[in-house]
Amino acid sequence: MTTSTSRPRGQARREALLEAVLTIVAHTGADAVTHRKVAEVAGLPLASTTYWFSSKEDLLAAALELAAERDIAELNRRALELEGAPDPVEAVAQLIFGSLMAGPEERRASRGSLTAAYALWLEGARRPRLRAVAERWTDAYLRATAALLGDAGSTDPEMHARLLVAAADGLLVAQLAGGGDSDLAPPLRRLTAALLARP
Repeated sequence: MTTSTSRPRGQARREALLEAVLTIVAHTGADAVTHRKVAEVAGLPLASTTYWFSSKEDLLAAALELAAERDIAELNRRALELEGAPDPVEAVAQLIFGSLMAGPEERRASRGSLTAAYALWLEGARRPRLRAVAERWTDAYLRATAALLGDAGSTDPEMHARLLVAAADGLLVAQLAGGGDSDLAPPLRRLTAALLARP
């Protein structure tokens, strides 16, 4: 973990603290998050963490919200680009995996943020505030995927979206746990084609 050498102000300072939370969670897990450690990683005074966040729960929830907001914004951008795509199977893979399909370097670069996001997502089992954010994040993927599947003629777009998003989460978690960086899109394409009854 590296600490920041710049000293951001205002809202930028708050975001730097949340980036530090995500870094800590990715490297050592949510249990390692403390106000002192977050300030150290962000390269900011300890008082800045207590100014913005009164508890560890606040830090974790706000960090997950930041990760979710960024990813949902990117998801919505991709969904707009993929509207009316000629190949619905490829469109679903692009929607769900997005930049992870760009190549091995991009997949490796995304590993830390994905690890942090899934770690915080699982913390939702014990922390209701995190659970609410995780549910909103998942719902965004379900809605966008169901819309694509509905346009492609799915007989049950909501159920098919649930299966595809769950499969994608399982593939990503297994890859993160195993340390690989292979292309995860092919199995998702095959599942999408099967659900749409396409060869």
